Amino acid sequence: MSRVAIIGAGNVGAYLGTRLRAAGHDVFFCVRRMPAPLRFEDSPVWHFPFFFWHPPAADIVLMTVKAHDTPEAIGWLEHLCKNNQPVAVIQNGVGHSNRISPYPAIPVLSYVYVEAQQGVYHAFLPRHSHFTIPSQSSCNPFADLFVNTTIQVERAGAFHTAAWRKMLHNCVSNPLTAIAGRGLEILREEKYLELAQAVLAEAFPIAQADGARVRATEANKILTMLSSYPPGTRTSMLQDFELGKRLELDTLNGALIEMGKKYGLPTRVNEQVVEMLNTRVKEATEIKKQTPEVGSQNGGKVDRASVPSTQTSRRARATSE
Repeated sequence: MSRVAIIGAGNVGAYLGTRLRAAGHDVFFCVRRMPAPLRFEDSPVWHFPFFFWHPPAADIVLMTVKAHDTPEAIGWLEHLCKNNQPVAVIQNGVGHSNRISPYPAIPVLSYVYVEAQQGVYHAFLPRHSHFTIPSQSSCNPFADLFVNTTIQVERAGAFHTAAWRKMLHNCVSNPLTAIAGRGLEILREEKYLELAQAVLAEAFPIAQADGARVRATEANKILTMLSSYPPGTRTSMLQDFELGKRLELDTLNGALIEMGKKYGLPTRVNEQVVEMLNTRVKEATEIKKQTPEVGSQNGGKVDRASVPSTQTSRRARATSE
């Protein structure tokens, strides 16, 4: 069994933490604030050790924060990777390894959609592999974590192409669900299906120019797979929008626009998608400003569970209830 450090206790981190702990691994979290107990619909409640800083060394590190949070999160690696331990970078976009250089990276593509409602997590699992990693032996430490579990890890010889295929999925599913305010079932509707097709029509030539061996004829396969998820499957960007968090636009459609400029390819539709989302964010921000804070309606009381401890580390024995 391995000691596993998970940076970030968001949806993906929660999913991996509970699955790995159930498989017998020693798991702890590196976080900025105290994480709540983790409970999935199909499992007991788990309490995990966690650290605000100065964590112990681990056998492997799982970087599960969003790509735009990596510059801040990379500070954890100084303590966690003193002996050159591998870091699985489980994020969207392409170019995973560059984000944590010079640390040894295992780029990981995740196809598991996870959401939390009222403190209970639910995972929407794909009909194929849960994760994809490069075929090189240096990536074995990540795959080895899931031996004798139900989680399937696929190895891709052409990982750059696989990463671009995932990028193409994300550039459709994430922004369009956030714009619609609904789950992936929107792709069964003509309005959003046509917009998705237009996004992909611009994205495929950019992916090809960047060296990915993809064909525009794959667009229908991507849209069919996305629409096959159960109704109500909410992407991470939709959930972030609803929670008022920063969106991954720079990693997804924003990155497409930048690469379009690099290769001299059009990105008008993707620019419109980004503009629509930015408008939605501004509108939501204005509405929030005009809505009284919860604390102002309960005498200014603050929920102490949301306030980080000032201790250098806070540990809770990993147990199930």
